[in-house]
Amino acid sequence: MTTRLSSDGYRALIERVRDCIAHHVPHGSVVLIASRGDDALLRIEGYRAWHFPRNDSGLYAGHHPANSVEAIAHLRHLYSRGAQYLVFPWTSHWWLTHYRELAKHLSTAHHLMVSDDGACVIYELRESSAFDAFHVRQDADEQPHDAAGADDTAPLLNLAVPAARAPMRVLTILARFGTDQYPHAEQEIQEIFTRQMPAIDRDVIIVDNALPRDVVETRQGVVLLGGDNRAREFSAFDRALDFVGSDIWSYDLVHFATSAFNTLYVAYLERFDGRLLEALVGRAVCVGHVDCYNEPIEVRTYRSQHWMRSCFFFLPPAEVRALGSFVSIADARPFFSGNPDEPFRVDAPMSLRYREYIREWLTGSDIGQGVEWHSSFAVTHNTLTAFEDKARAILNEQLLGIRLRALGCPLVDVTWLSAMLRHTSPLDLSWTTPWREQLAHRDRDALSLQDPRLERVGIAV
Repeated sequence: MTTRLSSDGYRALIERVRDCIAHHVPHGSVVLIASRGDDALLRIEGYRAWHFPRNDSGLYAGHHPANSVEAIAHLRHLYSRGAQYLVFPWTSHWWLTHYRELAKHLSTAHHLMVSDDGACVIYELRESSAFDAFHVRQDADEQPHDAAGADDTAPLLNLAVPAARAPMRVLTILARFGTDQYPHAEQEIQEIFTRQMPAIDRDVIIVDNALPRDVVETRQGVVLLGGDNRAREFSAFDRALDFVGSDIWSYDLVHFATSAFNTLYVAYLERFDGRLLEALVGRAVCVGHVDCYNEPIEVRTYRSQHWMRSCFFFLPPAEVRALGSFVSIADARPFFSGNPDEPFRVDAPMSLRYREYIREWLTGSDIGQGVEWHSSFAVTHNTLTAFEDKARAILNEQLLGIRLRALGCPLVDVTWLSAMLRHTSPLDLSWTTPWREQLAHRDRDALSLQDPRLERVGIAV
């Protein structure tokens, strides 16, 4: 039955399977992988890999098919959802002898692309008259081949043309606080998708932090949730993800937005399109608008200079799950003094320059980049709470990027990426290009910054 391998041998097998897929299966394809539910087999850069079998939430089904009929029916269902290839790693090669009618169906109705001894077998799934509503005879897995009266020529299935490949699925999570300030945010996001990404199959969850947490309403395919404003958009994102649960695995990408997304610099929004999103599938990257300070800052034990603007960005579900909570600072007491004249504690775990950046930004000063915040205010006893809330949101935004990078998920600037994809294949693109290089090579609004670590020797980055 199952091929037994040592831990090192199994890791080597996974690499061989990934290499076979990369060499023989077109980039961006939906690939089914037969296994006992090992998620490591699904981590194939540039591909949408699914468990076979899997449940409706996209997780491993927890068991093998009972027989060939069940296996073929499940294969048909996943094909109708967009699956294009079926891979049997060598540890699952036994399927092709145990499920005899499945093997016969694959060899007659589909195309054997790869049979690499000790690595894997790959089938390209094809439209077939054997892939529709079917009439099942007794399963050959449960009856000997020489059973009296068996008709070896009778087809297991009578199929017609299957459904077209399912479009990419995106979940939009929109955080807002009422609708007074940005009443058209939901509509404006819809217009961006309709205009630039019309083929995307999109679900929408709106979390309104002005509503009680127990509010759950559905209208025209949009779910409205009540949230809380403890950490502004970051606690709203957590609220939506708690609501979605394991259904997150049914999406190719998760789109995070706030109702203020269409303020300040917005030219990058036109760069999102279907082709760009397809390039992200299967890649551990966070894509949106990369912002930066003119010099590095320090927060907690980290030193950083750039971050991902939290009002409009995309992440794969795996990275969303790996991140856990989007709230990096749940307890703000170590940061704030309660004094509007000196709002940060003397011993706050952040550099003096970072304190100056935050205070200057929120009170309407230019922090050296020729732009001012749209909602600035003076810090007084009456506005101190608002200052602390917004300052904590800035800290959470910075720490979000730091935590993603620590997970091996680089921040990718969409303006740079859009320009690169015009002449570079996603397979040839360097997705870990340093952020300074990305910003310097935007095709509009480029920004060149010196790396302070290299200033001493006069080397420009």
